[in-house]
Amino acid sequence: MFVTILNKVADQINQKYRGIPHDRLFEDIDPLFEAIKIWCKKLDLNDDETNYIKDIYCRDEVKELTDYLDEEWKFNFLFKRSKLYDLEFWKVIKIKGKDENIKFIVLIAFAITAICYCIYKLDKLDKEQQITRREGTIKSSNDPSFTVQNPSDKTLPPSPNPTITKQFLVLVVSHAEAGFLESLQAQERIDFKDGESLYEITKYLWVGTEDKYSKIEANISDYSVAKGAESEYDIYLVSIELNQADEGFNSNVNQLDRYDAFRKLADLSVNLTISPRLQMEAYENIGVYNR
Repeated sequence: MFVTILNKVADQINQKYRGIPHDRLFEDIDPLFEAIKIWCKKLDLNDDETNYIKDIYCRDEVKELTDYLDEEWKFNFLFKRSKLYDLEFWKVIKIKGKDENIKFIVLIAFAITAICYCIYKLDKLDKEQQITRREGTIKSSNDPSFTVQNPSDKTLPPSPNPTITKQFLVLVVSHAEAGFLESLQAQERIDFKDGESLYEITKYLWVGTEDKYSKIEANISDYSVAKGAESEYDIYLVSIELNQADEGFNSNVNQLDRYDAFRKLADLSVNLTISPRLQMEAYENIGVYNR
């Protein structure tokens, strides 16, 4: 049964990327990511589960693993001497006439999907337990027998209204995304799908107050790329004024919260500014962090 489904997924990938040489699969496109999406549908996973798995796949440590597997398989494909080629499970599922390279990608995609799904379930269970404990604490505090002794009968003065400051989000994007950025600037707004696309193409990001952003903005022109001096490492800085802060843009948050924050840009964004083409050094002193 599993082998049958695996072959069907491999056939879908083969049809989609027919004609592309094996040694360029991961250089020009990402069939592994496409296979993961197909497995999510085959396993009948819901949108939350599917998005969670996509987020984990995009993490740097997973990318390093998939890059290693890709290189290992290329070695196998060219020289038939890879350790992966000798694994027993591969001999079991290998069928003559099938594209072994694609089938290997599909198999790895299944493993990533299954592992990420288990992580999702464990993470969800942990969050549910935290909510249950929190609700139990609130219930105890509302119990008549639960009292808090106030050390003073004096009424505290009301706290002053907090000062609301503008928040600015800065995204570091490769120069290769110039076409998408131009269309985004032309429409002068970010819709739901644009937020998802920005998440996919963002390498690094930063969020902060208006006064801190003004210091960044003042130095951007110093890194403008002169005509004829372009480099493959050049970048654009996408600056977005937000109508309110969102914790999903802070550093050290999980990728599910990060993805949700980008999807909410349609409601959070006020103004959008895209820098001219810049040298990659433009973001080195900003204090950006990995998406």
